[in-house]
Amino acid sequence: MPTCGRPICARRGATGADLRLADLRGADLARADLTRAKLEGALASDVTVWPTGFDSRAAGVVMAEDPGDEPSILLHAAAIARDVPPLRSV
Repeated sequence: MPTCGRPICARRGATGADLRLADLRGADLARADLTRAKLEGALASDVTVWPTGFDSRAAGVVMAEDPGDEPSILLHAAAIARDVPPLRSV
């Protein structure tokens, strides 16, 4: 987990980054230098944190609903197990 406490956080170094179509929902970009960054079509949500004065809409960012926290385990083994008769040789 990044030290900022969010799934994605940027301290510096995003200058000129190509973030087109990136999923930035929930990202903390408050300290990111987004100078010349390409953000057209990137997804953001109401919890995405932008640098002070940054106009995400003018940069082409698309606002979308935040998906919430990611599960720690995407799919439990029990969820994919099902009752199947054993294989038999003929």
